[in-house]
Amino acid sequence: MRHLSSFWSAASRMSGRVDFSVLDRADPSSWSAARMRAVGLAHTQTLRSGTVLETPHEVLTLASSRYPSRMAATPFAPPVLFCEGNLALLSRPGVAIVGARRCTAAGAAMARELSGAVASVGGVVISGMAYGIDTAAHLAASGATIAVLGQGLDVPFSASRARVRASILSHGGLLISEFPPNVNASKKTFPLRNRVIAWLSTATVVVEATERSGSLHTARAALSAGLDVLAVPGHPRVSTAAGCLALIDQGAEMVRGGSELLAKLHLPPLTQQTDPLLAALSASATFDELLQQTGQSAPALIRQLAMLELTGRVERLPGDRYALSGARR
Repeated sequence: MRHLSSFWSAASRMSGRVDFSVLDRADPSSWSAARMRAVGLAHTQTLRSGTVLETPHEVLTLASSRYPSRMAATPFAPPVLFCEGNLALLSRPGVAIVGARRCTAAGAAMARELSGAVASVGGVVISGMAYGIDTAAHLAASGATIAVLGQGLDVPFSASRARVRASILSHGGLLISEFPPNVNASKKTFPLRNRVIAWLSTATVVVEATERSGSLHTARAALSAGLDVLAVPGHPRVSTAAGCLALIDQGAEMVRGGSELLAKLHLPPLTQQTDPLLAALSASATFDELLQQTGQSAPALIRQLAMLELTGRVERLPGDRYALSGARR
């Protein structure tokens, strides 16, 4: 079990209402109220009256070195992230792929194409684990995906959502929530969730959206943070195309497929500094050794090794060993 200090426990219940970015990555757990007020922190008495939270989940506070650095500097960034799964994904470039819950078959197919393209070059697909476009994007990423939840990690899911959650985790993905583990989803939590999806990403792609879709909240959060927004065009008489067409009319880039998305985003390639698998492959290693060193599931590791072999970055050696091309030892 992990223990979250009383300060950060109280802070997690005020996410979205207090600007914790003024802390500038400091940990004020032992500060006086006067010192907190001196840096511009509000509601100091409430923050000093919290109780220690015990949780089985990984916890990243704004003071943690593993908290995403770009999001940490964003006003009203979540003070705490509760995490389950592969934290290494946070160090890789992310692309938000979001859209309508009641999507069309063509929209789901497009989400899968875009997601597969992002994952194929080492990117991470970020979405909200909702029905429709979100689910299609998560499942097509082969484990290279982060699901940002609008509820606490310990709140039960419906049977279908539980299957998506299990698939994400079993393939080496990551679940994140800014809410304490027992907080239920509500009309207030989903807009907060949407901004985190945008802020974790280098760009947001809206595949299908109605005029009042929550996906447009994600797009606006990306724009307000100076991040790119792209939209897939659709037929003007289809309701789920209305939001995307409005975004394009307002200046969002149009994207019509996976190769076009990659060309527009210029995602940086994986390096040994950003990917634990490449680091492990700097010397030859067996499959079992790679499992241990990367913490991935076997299916996720098989897929990633196959992808790296196809692109010529990894070669298979005798004795079920693998190494970066040209790095045999």
